[in-house]
Amino acid sequence: MTTDAPTSVGASMVATSKLHLGFDVGGTKIFGVATDGAGTLQRAVREPTPSGAGALVDCLVQMVGALAPDQGPASVGVGMAGLITNSGRVTVSPNLVGVDGADIGARLSDELGMPVALDNEVNCAARWELAAGAARDVRHGVMVAVGTGIGGAFMFGGEVLRGAVGLAGEPGHMIVAAGGRECTCGRKGCWEAYASGSALDRMASERLGDGARGPDVTEAARQGDTIALGVLDEFAYWLALGISNLCILTDPEMVVIGGGLSEDWDLLAGSLDVLLTEMLIGRSDTSRPKVVPSQAGELSAALGAALGGARADRAALGGARADSDSCVTAPRE
Repeated sequence: MTTDAPTSVGASMVATSKLHLGFDVGGTKIFGVATDGAGTLQRAVREPTPSGAGALVDCLVQMVGALAPDQGPASVGVGMAGLITNSGRVTVSPNLVGVDGADIGARLSDELGMPVALDNEVNCAARWELAAGAARDVRHGVMVAVGTGIGGAFMFGGEVLRGAVGLAGEPGHMIVAAGGRECTCGRKGCWEAYASGSALDRMASERLGDGARGPDVTEAARQGDTIALGVLDEFAYWLALGISNLCILTDPEMVVIGGGLSEDWDLLAGSLDVLLTEMLIGRSDTSRPKVVPSQAGELSAALGAALGGARADRAALGGARADSDSCVTAPRE
């Protein structure tokens, strides 16, 4: 897939002819983008996510060639689903196959012969939202990305909170139904077992018939199908339950919804607003956080990864220092 519509990350990047590449490695697909020095989208590609660390690195190398066929990129940033340490190692990624424990950043850096900025993909998306998206003027916020699973990021003081070793912001694996449905992580009752794209696929199959998936639900709902609308009502309940927990814990100004769900946000916004009003205690209409979709949709994490790589490149060249909440993997000696 190639996308030509320009998307800018704003003045935090300096206009140059350099290409800065960013990748969002999700459970089912990889988005790759090339941006110029001003952060304007030049090219976008999409590939299915392969199984195994070696195949994943090979796929990313091929996508680098597709995004920058005529010149080497100035920087490369990668956002991945899963728990990524400050050193750039994947500890656990329940929705990716064969990458647990793999040092993807170092392996890709070796293949490309240049540093690679690697982080959790929702942390990357949150950085883009802070720089140029829905959270531009937000100091304290939460991002929730609903795709194959559920990822998250906490934005405090205008920066992404990474935690002691880099593993903060994994709300998809907080328990919302003790002893409930089994999650891909092996535990039972995790939020993403009820409010992720995979959960919506399951609901579609149960309610609309074998073989039905989430897109079938949203398409039927747009046509007024009562069963599909009921599925979305149930899905909205579980989504609101998790979001309300995050709001009670962090008191954000804004909750940004990213991932594939942001493309159909209009179908859920009304129900979610009503449910959050019921679930959030001690909030008035003015103090309740806004819940908004990402302004870049499914490309926000890839754009944020490109932004992280570009900032690291500027820091290496003596410009502004790289963000303290990002991680960069240099080539191994």
